[in-house]
Amino acid sequence: MNEETTIKKIKVLYVEDETITRNQVSRFLKKRVGRVITAENGQDGIKKFFEYQPDIIITDLIMPDINGIEMMKQLRTKGFRCPCIITSALSDSKTILETVDLKIEKYLIKPIDIDLLMENLTQIANEILEKRENLLVVNQDSILTEDIKNELELEIRNLYSKYLKKVTGKGAKLINVFINGKEIEILLKESLTILEESLLATGQHYKGIELIRKTIYGNTINEVEEQISDLIGRKITIKKIDIYPKERFERILLQIV
Repeated sequence: MNEETTIKKIKVLYVEDETITRNQVSRFLKKRVGRVITAENGQDGIKKFFEYQPDIIITDLIMPDINGIEMMKQLRTKGFRCPCIITSALSDSKTILETVDLKIEKYLIKPIDIDLLMENLTQIANEILEKRENLLVVNQDSILTEDIKNELELEIRNLYSKYLKKVTGKGAKLINVFINGKEIEILLKESLTILEESLLATGQHYKGIELIRKTIYGNTINEVEEQISDLIGRKITIKKIDIYPKERFERILLQIV
């Protein structure tokens, strides 16, 4: 798959007054993040924020001019809701409560756990891009490109075909899968069993076939939910099941949470 990660599409402003820490962390970030802007104190952080308009701020708490909380207060007062991660050697509850009031996303204790920092950055980046650019993120940090989408649709089609044969004893003549935003649509044609076809030939029992199929799916389709959830790395739930026996057509709608 030709994957594009969310972290590569964001700008991060890193505010840290300790030169060694700032250089070490920024070097690490520059290898992984789309763009990193550094600032050496709170005032510089505010200046760089307006200059570069970052997607995420990472800031130290204790700094010589204005601290990280005061810097974020000034930005919040001006109406900016840029996500922020605060780093600090302090872990007192009063300080943490202040960050909650400011809607700070994360509070990380120094020395910085780089893996935890990247995990938090990725989570925030995913939320930003899905909301701002209407993208879908799969498998933790991969943007759903057209190539990935085509591959996943094919794999979901194969999964559903196997499931259908398992629970009804017969596959479908045609199965199409479409990933649209946060919905997965599965369309089936001509999947009725010999018995169902025989009942249909009498010109009756449409509702009976529909009821039986919905009951079977309702009691077993969690298997498909789990398999697709594992495949794309997102929780999947059934949104709707439509059965049209007379037209020999079915539509399964799944929601990506």
